[in-house]
Amino acid sequence: MNLYKELKYGFLVVLILSSVNFMAQTNVKLSYEVFIDNVLANNPLSKKAENAKKYGDLQYKAARGNYDPMLNGSFENKHLNNTNYYSVLNRELKQPIFTSQFLKVGYEYGIGANINPELSTSNYGLPYVGLEVGLLQGLVIDSRRANVLKSKEYVDYYDAERNIQLNSLLFQSSQKYFDWLYSCNVIKLNEYFMNLANQRLKGVESLSEVGERAAIDTIEAAIYYQTRFLDFQSALIENQKYINELNVFYASGNFSGSTNYEPADSLPVYFEKMKTTMVQKLYYDSVANPVLDQYRSYQNVLEIEKRLKKEMIKPRLNVNYNLLSNNKNAINPIFSTNNYKWGANVSFPLFLRNSRNEYKLSKINAENNNLELTNANNELNFKVNALKQTLKLIGEQLLNAEKSAKYSKQLVEAEKLKFNNGESSLFMLNTREGKWLESELKLVEYKLKFVKTILSLIYLNGNQNYRI
Repeated sequence: MNLYKELKYGFLVVLILSSVNFMAQTNVKLSYEVFIDNVLANNPLSKKAENAKKYGDLQYKAARGNYDPMLNGSFENKHLNNTNYYSVLNRELKQPIFTSQFLKVGYEYGIGANINPELSTSNYGLPYVGLEVGLLQGLVIDSRRANVLKSKEYVDYYDAERNIQLNSLLFQSSQKYFDWLYSCNVIKLNEYFMNLANQRLKGVESLSEVGERAAIDTIEAAIYYQTRFLDFQSALIENQKYINELNVFYASGNFSGSTNYEPADSLPVYFEKMKTTMVQKLYYDSVANPVLDQYRSYQNVLEIEKRLKKEMIKPRLNVNYNLLSNNKNAINPIFSTNNYKWGANVSFPLFLRNSRNEYKLSKINAENNNLELTNANNELNFKVNALKQTLKLIGEQLLNAEKSAKYSKQLVEAEKLKFNNGESSLFMLNTREGKWLESELKLVEYKLKFVKTILSLIYLNGNQNYRI
């Protein structure tokens, strides 16, 4: 058996073994847009990102719940030696208004032989309506109001967190998709040059059998074909690695199962789309990364906290005023300004060490976050400008790579003519062809580099505009 037949036999065995599972598979074209939509709809990290937004909404609703009306009630009774010493009942509905102000509606009932006169009422009880107000500390803002305002900012904060997570997910999955496209292109190139080497091996063997080519040329052609075949196999292995990585993101697909996914378009096609439609747009897009939105939302939270800490420096002066009803009809009471109960309490720490220093700490926290926001904005702008400069350099590299591939192909064609005319060696032709393959692979590599730079620009801009 000659060299060609041996190599052909080995190649057929590999193809048969690799196609056993392929025969039962269904081929499905997978476009980048379909892939991105699937990632957003089905990937667990996408659902986790949506939970971040829900978390912010629920936190805001929980804080607003602090303004829900509160119903309080108590009852106390003492019975000794067949005597009702006292029975005391208190019920009150308290509604927060804005900061430290409350509207109150209540009912007091107190009877008994030994009841405290202060708690004693008629048998019909004592209804009342009242108002509780903090006139100094808590008049402008209090912890309840601050929590509502902060949780409202946290809605935007967690919305930005959602966008950060989605932006990261789409960026990583997009890179894996185009790595997969690149590996598919590498397979096609290696397969094309493997077939060229195979045709040449058959031709050289035929010529060798009739004595028009030296036997050593057959070995030379067989070695070159074997090299191309090994490169083709390596490309298949590399492609399988990218398929496995892609399968992590493509939640509903099963790349290793009964469905065989193929790219709907090649890497050069997406490269042309990006080159013509996305580059100009990205050059004029301003940086709107959700990281910056998160810093701004948190800055608003810290400003609210600073306002609250400043309010805590004031003295406490709380006033409580209730209008009382003394008529016997407790169901339909009549209130009069002549019947009331009021009181006030005041407190003020002498040195203010706690409140003053907490206020100073809140100022430092707000200042630090603002500095981090400025730094993050500067970093993003610097990285975006660096990527724009990189795009220009890659564009120049692409022009040179295209020329190199074109010239390498021309050299191969010229070398073929010389070889057919007996003016060149098989080694020289194989060398030229190997250089052509290298230049074609380098060109595809630069196109992948260009696409990934575009993806990095989209990621830094933060607008999630990954669809091409």
